[in-house]
Amino acid sequence: MAYLPKDDPYLINRIVGFLEYSRALEAFDELAALANYDEMNAIDEIIKSEPEFTVYTNLSRRLEQGRSSLAEKPNGPNDDFSRKGFRWVTALARVEVGAMLAGFTDHPHPFGAVAGKGYDIVEFKEMLIDGAKLHFWALANDPEFLEATKNFKPNGPTLTYVRRLNVATAFVYAAGGLTGLELNPQQKEEVLTYAKNLDGARSSFQTAIQVYLSTVMSQTNTKTDSRVTARNRQFVEFCNNGVCKSFGAGGLGAPAAGGGGAPAAGGGGKVAR
Repeated sequence: MAYLPKDDPYLINRIVGFLEYSRALEAFDELAALANYDEMNAIDEIIKSEPEFTVYTNLSRRLEQGRSSLAEKPNGPNDDFSRKGFRWVTALARVEVGAMLAGFTDHPHPFGAVAGKGYDIVEFKEMLIDGAKLHFWALANDPEFLEATKNFKPNGPTLTYVRRLNVATAFVYAAGGLTGLELNPQQKEEVLTYAKNLDGARSSFQTAIQVYLSTVMSQTNTKTDSRVTARNRQFVEFCNNGVCKSFGAGGLGAPAAGGGGAPAAGGGGKVAR
């Protein structure tokens, strides 16, 4: 059994937030299964009447470069891509919980694990595609991310980039897996391009970690603070476990590009720090 250190409220807040999202989604699904048609209509109307439950889609249009074959079509000439209703709220909750699983655990099917019973599958698919594009372009437009994949530094920002890369990869593979039968050839090619670019970044990270280990961590320096060395090794292990993470095949995703992990970095646990 593992315990969280009392002096690290950040870790505690993260777990509490994850539990709150997960249990809320579980309660939503149970409500949808128990409520009858009239009850669900009443719930839907209440949610639509409250502005704080508005869900905004097509956020990726602000970041993507060029025209996308996966662009969401507006519902009308003045559509601001704001959506309301019970199913939109649950779809948003699914992608939020799935993203947490992708970024902080070794679950091979992060979005498949939260797909639910299908009552909000249309909304969920739309959120997945938009999330895939949003997270891909957020990384693609960030020059510091490209630098991080080439010159590894054992620190918090690098670990954050690794987690963002895993989230983006999970979104892309899940979007392609879940909506694959509905995509036309051009759309499938666009998803494949995203996946290839992200897998390439993962391979670059693996190489950069190996180079770091062979040129830095293998050197013995008696003047180096042992606490700093231990912290660096911990960051190397977390990052290496992240970029070597596999995404399960079939259904809601496909495996990421294979690649051996960097030497001297151990296997990942169930939950990443």
